[in-house]
Amino acid sequence: MSDVVSIFGVTADGCHGVLPEERTYLQPFVADIEVEVDTRQAAISDDVAQTISYSDVANDAVQVITGESVNLIETLASHIADKVLARGALSVTVTLHKPKAPVPLPFSDAQVRIHRDGPLKDSQAGLRHVVLALGANLGDTQGSLEWAIGQIRLLDVNVVAVSSFLRTAPVLAEGQAPQADYLNAVMCIDTALAPLDLLAALERIEVRGGRVRHERWGARLLDIDIIDVEGITSTYSHLLLPHPRAAERLFVLVPWHQIEPDATLLGRPISDLIDDLVRSGKSL
Repeated sequence: MSDVVSIFGVTADGCHGVLPEERTYLQPFVADIEVEVDTRQAAISDDVAQTISYSDVANDAVQVITGESVNLIETLASHIADKVLARGALSVTVTLHKPKAPVPLPFSDAQVRIHRDGPLKDSQAGLRHVVLALGANLGDTQGSLEWAIGQIRLLDVNVVAVSSFLRTAPVLAEGQAPQADYLNAVMCIDTALAPLDLLAALERIEVRGGRVRHERWGARLLDIDIIDVEGITSTYSHLLLPHPRAAERLFVLVPWHQIEPDATLLGRPISDLIDDLVRSGKSL
């Protein structure tokens, strides 16, 4: 688990319950909410926009509790979780208390506790289509890519297509020392792995392939990027989706177009993105 932002004891009145009369009068409900989120960027910037505000989370709970009547507190808790996950939480745990539940026996509390994973951690969502970009510009580049593709095939994935290898000039920062050309490829897979589980597996392959992360855009023995995961947009710093620079990179778009000519990225056909880059003077 990453960092956790929590707020406890959020109280509001609502009309919820299995008994018909419970939906005719207000009764108190209390929510405890624990949100899994990476707070490192917020800590550096000291900016609440880089995390999930517990005030917003509390408002989400109040809106649900004071909203449309439902039968079960399980349903209420699930609706609160959905609202919090929509804010970009990796996961959320909601404990919803109904202290005045109509139970004809002495009791101190009635509650339900649920946990929901967000789309980056959800392994129950079924198959998703994923686009991967591979590259290398040190050592035996073709051998490295062939080995990496073979390792990815051993994961819990269905390989849809693999492009041919494409040799391209490196992308360098201003003042960065020259590097050898890259060998690139794109691989499309379908997998039920949660995106963060897939990322972890790919990073292990990179490490076994000799990847060392010490310089941005530095030369490397092996690089594997997740470019796009069907149906998921993410601002999580460790897995931005779609990849924020993919639309500017011919060495991604061209091999991707080779194997999926009708694919789209950010709502645009990748063929159009390629044409725009070529017209602007970009080359491989």
